[in-house]
Amino acid sequence: MADSRGDHHTSGAIKHGHRRMRAAALSSLTVSLLLVVTSQQGGGSALGAPGYWPWLLTGLQVLALWAAGAKRGWGWLLGAAVQPVWITYAVVTGQIGFIPGCLFSAGVQARSFVRLHPAVRLPGASVRSVQISKESR
Repeated sequence: MADSRGDHHTSGAIKHGHRRMRAAALSSLTVSLLLVVTSQQGGGSALGAPGYWPWLLTGLQVLALWAAGAKRGWGWLLGAAVQPVWITYAVVTGQIGFIPGCLFSAGVQARSFVRLHPAVRLPGASVRSVQISKESR
C-alpha cells in the first residue's frame, strides 16, 4: 500500500520543479525581449547590441557554472535558461555561429537539471539515466 504522505511529497516536488522550470523559461524570455528592446534604442556597439550585454550574459553563465560545480542544482537550470538569451544576442548581432553551441549547451544543462531533479521529468520519459547515476555513487 502506498504511503499517502510520500505521494504528497512527490507531488509537491513535481510542482516545485515544474514551477522552477516555468520561472526559468519566463525569465529567459523576459531577458531576451529586454535585449531586443535595448538593441533597438541605439547607442549599441558596432555589433548592434549595448556593450554591457556580453558581460551580463557571461556573468550569468559563470554564475551558473559555479553553482553547478558547487552541486547546486539550480545552476544547471540557470545555465540552460541563459542559452536562449545568448541565441537572441547572436541573432541581434549577426553572430549566427553562436547558435549551435548554445543549443547544445542548453540541452546538456537542461538534461543535467532533470537528472538531478527526476520529479520534473516528463511522463513516460526514460529513467535509465537516473538509475545509472544512482548506481555509480
